[in-house]
Amino acid sequence: MPYSVPISGLDLAGNLGDVRVTAGFAHTTVGPGGGEQRQPAVTQDIPGPTFGGGTAVTFSYQGNLAPPPSPTWDIVLSIQEVAGINSGRGWLFRSERLQTEPPSDPLEVIIAPEQTIGPADLAAAVGSLPMVSGNTTITGLTLTIVGTDIALTATGSDTSLPAGVTFTYSAILRLIPNGDHRTADQPFDLSLDGPSLTFTAGVGTGFITAILNLVSGMILNEVTPRLTATVRGRLNAGVLAAVATRLNRGVPAAMPAGVVLSIRRLRATTGSTAAGPATMIGVFAALGGFGGVLNKFPPLGGQTRPCFIATAAAGPDAPEVTILRRWRDERLRASMVGSALVRVYQSISPPVARAIAGRPHWRRWVRKLLVGPAARWAEARLRR
Repeated sequence: MPYSVPISGLDLAGNLGDVRVTAGFAHTTVGPGGGEQRQPAVTQDIPGPTFGGGTAVTFSYQGNLAPPPSPTWDIVLSIQEVAGINSGRGWLFRSERLQTEPPSDPLEVIIAPEQTIGPADLAAAVGSLPMVSGNTTITGLTLTIVGTDIALTATGSDTSLPAGVTFTYSAILRLIPNGDHRTADQPFDLSLDGPSLTFTAGVGTGFITAILNLVSGMILNEVTPRLTATVRGRLNAGVLAAVATRLNRGVPAAMPAGVVLSIRRLRATTGSTAAGPATMIGVFAALGGFGGVLNKFPPLGGQTRPCFIATAAAGPDAPEVTILRRWRDERLRASMVGSALVRVYQSISPPVARAIAGRPHWRRWVRKLLVGPAARWAEARLRR
């Protein structure tokens, strides 16, 4: 039985190249060079202006891909910019791995305006110090943007070292667009490359190897997850706000169910901060989903969790946002006056929130000077 699905795209970034729709198989290998391996079965190339212009194009094939040729294989469907295929870039959409034909519900892709990751986003991912694991203590940690990578420097000590000897650990964290269908909900991976260790005094090579491995483990287990969550939250909030603004919709409180965020490419860029111009990572991303994307955005003023300004400044999952939502729902909405204040806030705050979401230095200062103090005040009164 033939398979077909209408696919439409909308280019809000204005720089989309030709795209390729691929249906085929994927399986996972282990060992050196392992990971997801893909085998295309059917492809269709679409000119960028056609795909990004909003007109639906039908992707189809004769026969069935299901069942896959092996129980360990799955069926996948992806959309990728042709220019990025050889380098593993250009992702516009990645389905989950399936044992059936892909869904036939219309597939919509929205190519979002560029987002930026800046120093304030990295600072939020450092976490509390010192960081201790066994004999090793990290007392200082800095993350610096270098091109499209993040340079990490950690300083600390280890009780197995001679008295007064400290170490400096350096590595590069690489932000890699994720093309894996097993983790379609994760837009990127972080890899730890080139770790090295220096000491304030000479020590044996045995110490170097042992401490290098220990510190690398601490970075991978504690810093990398925080950085991943921070950057992912920043991208989710920024892309949703940018798309909502351009298409005159409300901003979802979180990534809508069934919508996948994919990263097309990265670039080194600069942006404004309170301290002046700063190096940033520019991220070009896309939203895609069977059954539509924009129809999962609320209408303007219709959000069910409208802490707009706090969410734009701190991210939807920040503890300050959770506290302020509790204060709104448990205290303000319990009275007529409070309910009226909530309605006024809902009507005037969305444009302010959109302006904040697109400016990293605004987010930093609004969170520090407004959202944080308001959350502490609300928390104190919730405890009464």
